[in-house]
Amino acid sequence: MIHDVDENQNRQNLQRLRKILSTKITTVARSKGVDPQLVRKQYVFALFFKRLFHGDEGNWMLLGGNALLIRAGGGRFTRDIDLARGTTWEDPAPVKEELQVLVNAGTASDPFRFELGDIDPHSDPDSFGYGSKTAKITVTVWLGNRIFDTFLIDITNRRHDHGPVDMLPLSPVIEHETLADLPDIPVVAVENHLADKICAMYELHGRNKEEPSTRYRDLADIVRLINASIIDAARLREILGHEQQRRGIVLPQQLHAPSPRWVENFPRAAKDFAEYPVAYHQLNTSLSHAGVCVNPVLSGEIIAGHWGPASQSWQTSGELPSIRTHEEN
Repeated sequence: MIHDVDENQNRQNLQRLRKILSTKITTVARSKGVDPQLVRKQYVFALFFKRLFHGDEGNWMLLGGNALLIRAGGGRFTRDIDLARGTTWEDPAPVKEELQVLVNAGTASDPFRFELGDIDPHSDPDSFGYGSKTAKITVTVWLGNRIFDTFLIDITNRRHDHGPVDMLPLSPVIEHETLADLPDIPVVAVENHLADKICAMYELHGRNKEEPSTRYRDLADIVRLINASIIDAARLREILGHEQQRRGIVLPQQLHAPSPRWVENFPRAAKDFAEYPVAYHQLNTSLSHAGVCVNPVLSGEIIAGHWGPASQSWQTSGELPSIRTHEEN
């Protein structure tokens, strides 16, 4: 009898929590002009990161859109998680087991349960002899006996993502006690992230490598990064050189449209970029703004110093302010 009462009370508490969270998620989504499902995913991602990075000892790092979102403090929401693992693997099963142990730790702080599905491994070397092992895992998030959400994790190893790791604070997407005590998140260094976006703009695609990029969001992401980040000029030059060689491309001396189609299509796409300022919707405006930071590095005018996001200028003297805690070998 007592057990039945406790079960009923627990069920009511979970129903109440689900309703409270749905209301908060809908309110935030409306204020940002995005689909509530995207905000819901950012909420469960934060719960996942809270578990993963409280228990991890430096083997995991966040990549991709979530790393950009945390760094910029806003912008494009994502539907999946990109993670880099510090050590490679022959058998993918221990990778899943490691993650499952980490995300099961500390579950007393909230009533959610993360269930990892089968791991789907891949190995895709590129034409330049790089590439690495990758894997995908579907995660089901349970609240009581009902599914709250599902998402996909893309996993790679860090073999070619050398360099420092930036530790960034994770801001809660909604205000709720389940998101208290969020850890700092290890993310790919800003110079790596920025170099990837710059190179992606000028990488050719298609069977004959003749098709210019149509990933208009890469330019918007460059703008977001330089507006939010302290950047080491020497390191950015180093990574740009490495990525040029790896991808077999030649970067321009200054940012320009990858093809004439960008003139018409970028403004059209920019209207749908989450929280992308209207002032940057025109192609030339975004190119000019990003170019203040990027062009002197591409041309070799700036080879050392650091970019100040507040002043939007390069500082060639003084120490580099840092949010980095360690170097990756």
